[in-house]
Amino acid sequence: MKWIQWLTGPLPEWIRADSPFVRYELAALHRSAHRNRRRLQMVGIVGVIILSFWAGYIVATGFFQHEPGYNLTESLRAILFWPVLLAQVVAQISVLLLTVSMVSEQQHRQAWDDLRGTANGVRMSMRARWAVVLFYRLRWPLLVIYAARVLMILGLLYDLTAFQGHYLDLLLNGVMPTVTPVVAVLLLVLLMAAALLLPLTSLGLDAAVGLLLATRVQQRTYSTLAQIIMVLFRLALVALIVWGATQFVAGRVQIDAGQGWLLLAAFGAMGDWSLSFLHLSFMGSLWLVVPYSLLLGAAFLLFALAQAALIDVVFAFAVRRAERAG
Repeated sequence: MKWIQWLTGPLPEWIRADSPFVRYELAALHRSAHRNRRRLQMVGIVGVIILSFWAGYIVATGFFQHEPGYNLTESLRAILFWPVLLAQVVAQISVLLLTVSMVSEQQHRQAWDDLRGTANGVRMSMRARWAVVLFYRLRWPLLVIYAARVLMILGLLYDLTAFQGHYLDLLLNGVMPTVTPVVAVLLLVLLMAAALLLPLTSLGLDAAVGLLLATRVQQRTYSTLAQIIMVLFRLALVALIVWGATQFVAGRVQIDAGQGWLLLAAFGAMGDWSLSFLHLSFMGSLWLVVPYSLLLGAAFLLFALAQAALIDVVFAFAVRRAERAG
C-alpha cells in the first residue's frame, strides 16, 4: 500500500497494513492458502493471462479475417478487449464472493460477538475487509485492468498526433453536438478520467453491496446460495450488455438513437468500464452514428462519482444493520 500512500498522503487506519483489523484479515488470507498452493495459483494466473491475450489475437485475426488492427491502437483494442473483460469479470465475482461471506465466516470463527462488543469493532472490521479485498486480494486483476488502460490512453494520445495533429478535427465533422476541438479534448480528458475511476468505484460498490448482503444472509448455507445467485446474475448481466453493444456496433441490431445511446452508456459504465472507448477511431465512428455520444465521457465520470458517493451510503447502512443484527 506504500504506492497508494505516496499518491494520496496518510491513509485511514482501516486501510493501513499496520492496523490490527487489516492484519487480522491478511492473516486469514495467508491461512487460507498454503505457500505452494499460492505459487501454483500465481503460475495459473500468469498462464491464464498469456492464454487470454493469445485468444484475443486469434479472435481478432481468425474470426474477423484480418489483422487485429490497421494501426497500433486498433490492434491494442482488438487484442486487449477479451482478456481485460475476463479480468474484470473475475474481479467482480471475487469481490462478491469475498464480501458476502464475511459475517458467516466470523460467526464460524466465533469472533463476530467479540467484534460487536468492541467499540467500532464492526465498522472497522467491515472497512478492513473492504480494503483488503480491493487492494490486496484483487491486486493482480487490477494490475491487468489498469495496465491495459494505460496502454490504451497512450494509444489515444498517439492517435491525436495523426494527420499533423488534425485527426480530431476530421473526426468532429458532422458530429452532433457541434463542438470545437478544444471542447472535444476536454471531453476526452473526462473520458480518460472515467475509465480510470470506474474499475475502483464499481468494485468498491460491489464490495459494499456484498457486505450489506452479508448482514442479511448470515447462515453459511444461505450465504453460499446467495453467492451462487449473485455470480450467475453478474455473468448474465455482463454477457447481455456486451452482446447487445457488440451487435449494435457491428450493425446487426437496428435501434433508434436514444436506445443506442443508452446501450453504449450501459456498456461503458457496467460492461467493459469504458476500455473500448479509449480508442479514438472507434469513438469517432460512434460520434457519427449516435447523436450526443460525444458526451459519454462526461456521463461516465458522473456515473463513477455517483458510485463513489453511493459506496459510503451502502456501507453505512450495512454497518448499522450489522450492529443491530445478531
